[in-house]
Amino acid sequence: MIRILPLKSPWTWAIPLTGLALLLAIGLTGSNQRLFLYLNDLLYLEPAGVWLNITLFGDAGMILVLMLPFVGRRPDLIWSAVLAALLTTLLVNGGKEFFLADRPPSVLAAGSFHQMGNLFGATSFPSGHTAAAFTLAGVLAQLPFSNRVRVGVLLYAFLIGLSRIAIGAHWPMDVAAGMAVGWFGALLGVRLARRIPGEGVWVQRVAALLLVTTVYYLVVVHQSGDKEARMLEIIVPLACLGLALPGLARLFRPGTARA
Repeated sequence: MIRILPLKSPWTWAIPLTGLALLLAIGLTGSNQRLFLYLNDLLYLEPAGVWLNITLFGDAGMILVLMLPFVGRRPDLIWSAVLAALLTTLLVNGGKEFFLADRPPSVLAAGSFHQMGNLFGATSFPSGHTAAAFTLAGVLAQLPFSNRVRVGVLLYAFLIGLSRIAIGAHWPMDVAAGMAVGWFGALLGVRLARRIPGEGVWVQRVAALLLVTTVYYLVVVHQSGDKEARMLEIIVPLACLGLALPGLARLFRPGTARA
């Protein structure tokens, strides 16, 4: 059975509670727009490609390929991440369709804030990139990894959240909600993974094929992303695929009984 942290661990509830507290505080004080403008200006960097390359790592496809090096090595992580990703996707898309909140470019005057990158989607709440990053961080935090790894992925997730404000894509409330939604999806995912068998070789093979297909999509098919981040969008998936080759060979070796 997959080993996870107990519910009483601070790593279990501290992050989603922090996200909800921030969401409540910003909402009650009516400071969402003011805080956005302050942070958007504070975080501005030249060249714009800096934040665009950072925010790339909150893209769902990029997060999927970051799982590739664990294929054939950590079936508990792969299965937990798959379930957590599905749950978070449902929560994020459901939230966007329910709240139908406008993004900053639809509310604020052009030139009143820094906007970088391609045009964004129509709906804003919650932030999908932030939720995806906190889902990954939450899964890694709940599974057997060192506290150093947990702190590292948590800082990564916070950076993704800030990047969404820096490029003008999301309000602070979107990011706070993304924190809570992503971590909650991770909590549900790892606990479902304990109950639903998914560490067997065939499930792991299907997951591996999905991840490899994502590499092909990002490198060959996907051409509509930010041009400033395109090089990284090619290098990282290929590097992850290279690191995954030993695990893939082990997983698909004839006679393999278990991932």
